[in-house]
Amino acid sequence: MKFRSDVAGTVTGVRFYKGSSNTGTHTGHLWSASGTLLASVTFSGETASGWQQASFSSPVSITANTTYVVSYQAPNGFYSANSGYFSSAADNVPLHGLASGTDGANGVYNYGATAFPTSSYNNTNYWVDVIFSQQ
Repeated sequence: MKFRSDVAGTVTGVRFYKGSSNTGTHTGHLWSASGTLLASVTFSGETASGWQQASFSSPVSITANTTYVVSYQAPNGFYSANSGYFSSAADNVPLHGLASGTDGANGVYNYGATAFPTSSYNNTNYWVDVIFSQQ
């Protein structure tokens, strides 16, 4: 998911929504808009379903009004998804999940090995989010 913040702050981790069939070892990632990996974390102690959360070893400072990408790897598929979600912005001030077209497509993903997510299909939300603190 591509997102921006209205204010500077820190991203301390990643969370994603897990269905009971979404098994395997999950990893979360924070990327710059150009594809630089800023942080990653392996989830542990997951429950069978619901929101899962993991913290980076060090918080990552982000700049206001700058696009970043948060992703997670679901190695066995069965990820949660809502088609068309990013046809408009998803706002939880000060954070904004960008509407597709604001800074390219949103609902970005990548299949296979961990890599910067650049594919998109129908503005789909894959229910991954950052854990954010304002400065």
